[in-house]
Amino acid sequence: MASVALPTLFQGTAMQLGRALEECRLLEQLALSHLAKEDTTTLQYFDPLMQTIEQFALLFQRLALQKDIQNMTISSAAVDRVTLAALRKALAGENSSSPQNAGDIELF
Repeated sequence: MASVALPTLFQGTAMQLGRALEECRLLEQLALSHLAKEDTTTLQYFDPLMQTIEQFALLFQRLALQKDIQNMTISSAAVDRVTLAALRKALAGENSSSPQNAGDIELF
């Protein structure tokens, strides 16, 4: 059975979370540009979401660098069950295309 290095999985997760954070920031800016000033308080929900994503990204970056897990692996079956091909490749440490170009979704 194939396996994935745990640091690679953590680094891939951190990268994907970083991309998600950037997309949230872009969406927030887009929403801000299309709302009247008095309606912008409704966008405060972006703040805790972005803070949570950022903290998880930092956590996974730190986990990837932990000395005690450098030689640990996990069954690739866990990654294989991820249905988004681009995400699955990133988690497995493979080069993946930009999220904007990732249109290959596997449902089953």
